[in-house]
Amino acid sequence: MPQIKTKYTSGQPGHVLDATYYYYDTSPDFNQELAIVCGGYEQCAPDFEINRTNYPYFFVKYTLQGKGTLEIGSNRLSLKPGVLTGFAPGTAHHYIADAADPMRHIFITFAGNQAESLFRKSTLGERHILDELNQDETLAIFQKILHIGLNKPEYSQEICCNYLRILLLEQASAVTRSRKNFSISMKTYLECKKFIDTHFSSIKSPGQVAEECNIDVRYMSSLFKRYCHIPPNQYLMRLKLNKAAYLLLTTDLAVKEVAYQVGFSDPYHFSKSFRKFHGHSPQQYRQQHL
Repeated sequence: MPQIKTKYTSGQPGHVLDATYYYYDTSPDFNQELAIVCGGYEQCAPDFEINRTNYPYFFVKYTLQGKGTLEIGSNRLSLKPGVLTGFAPGTAHHYIADAADPMRHIFITFAGNQAESLFRKSTLGERHILDELNQDETLAIFQKILHIGLNKPEYSQEICCNYLRILLLEQASAVTRSRKNFSISMKTYLECKKFIDTHFSSIKSPGQVAEECNIDVRYMSSLFKRYCHIPPNQYLMRLKLNKAAYLLLTTDLAVKEVAYQVGFSDPYHFSKSFRKFHGHSPQQYRQQHL
């Protein structure tokens, strides 16, 4: 981290003891999936304060050390090490450092066609703060983006955006795993999906999954259509056929043996399903890609 200076650096709004920033050439009228505008590291001064009624970009900030508060609407959120905060464009916000223990933080501002969806999935859009984080992983991603943004290697914007996408989706996944108030239907769907993900090679039909998970197969099908947007038999088949493709390219197993490995008792049915999914017969697929 940068050394703390003895005097405040210039810069408004908010006073900082030390800071380092990076910027990208993202224009206001760009049309990309995801783009970082700027970011950086700040050691806040005791009187650090930012009070905005509006802001044009998505914003995420990871608190490294110190304390402070974030006021959004009627919410007053406590900032401490390991906490991730953020807001969407147009959100009024008020950051205040604890004068006795001011914050150090890393931040990222970004926009893009996928930004809103990623931000919503992370739940920062509704909660504005996340503290049930894997702090080591979250910090590592922030530091990686900061390092790349400051050094600007070739393709740095694309690399940083992919790390940012991972960061937001990791938070979405963590929140999903930690929530206690899932609907019964979501919990049931996740249990069935996990069973398929773990045992798909040996599963013969969705009915077997439903039986193992103690639910009606028609209800399970409706859950997959609702949450996965495809029926369970199609989800199961895709896993089997992708594993089969991997085995064809990485082993010398005969086609019929590959079929048995992924749970097909009839090699003809396997070949027909494989051709429909991958566009080639198993043997053609192997020859074409080796």
